[in-house]
Amino acid sequence: MGRRAFLGRTTAVAAAGWAAPTVISMAPVAAATGSCSGITVHEFASGLDGWTIDNDWGDGVTGLWKHNTEASRDGGSLHYGRGTGGTYQTGSSRSSGRVYSPEFVMPGAGPHTIKFSLWRKVEVSKRGNDRLSLRILGPPNALLYSVASTGDTNGFEHHTITLPNSVNGRTLRFQFEFDTRDGNNNAYEGVYLGRFEITACPKVG
Repeated sequence: MGRRAFLGRTTAVAAAGWAAPTVISMAPVAAATGSCSGITVHEFASGLDGWTIDNDWGDGVTGLWKHNTEASRDGGSLHYGRGTGGTYQTGSSRSSGRVYSPEFVMPGAGPHTIKFSLWRKVEVSKRGNDRLSLRILGPPNALLYSVASTGDTNGFEHHTITLPNSVNGRTLRFQFEFDTRDGNNNAYEGVYLGRFEITACPKVG
């Protein structure tokens, strides 16, 4: 399946002790009990699938988010960079941009989860640079996931996050943002979001 195939590596993230905004600690979570009321999947096979690109966000020059058909098992992804064989170098300038989902109306009871698949090839030389973050746009407005200076994942990594109870019954959007934080060492392929899934699983009773 190639170097961008899904590797089966799964990271589960618990919502216990939620404090917004914060990065949720990495820890195993139990499967949600009860029946799921619906699953929404975005695989970006033929386009943005309702997502919006904002390449003018942040302190950097124009960002590089775009729809890409080169790097996903399902034929598409959202990509920060210039595609396979390209980079996200913008001269000597910092760059940044964001993509955000359509609105989702969450059921009034949980727990609910999101799953997303990421492939990254970024710099490792300066801690904290080339940061990718995922936020809930709510309320609540909260940071769910953040990673930087990680090098190459050697394929798509699959992550699962259990959402806090404060999202129940609310209308939400989800936002991925990428920020190089400087103009140095950006000659890498960048970041791919290959799949994004929301599962609404209210508890029985």
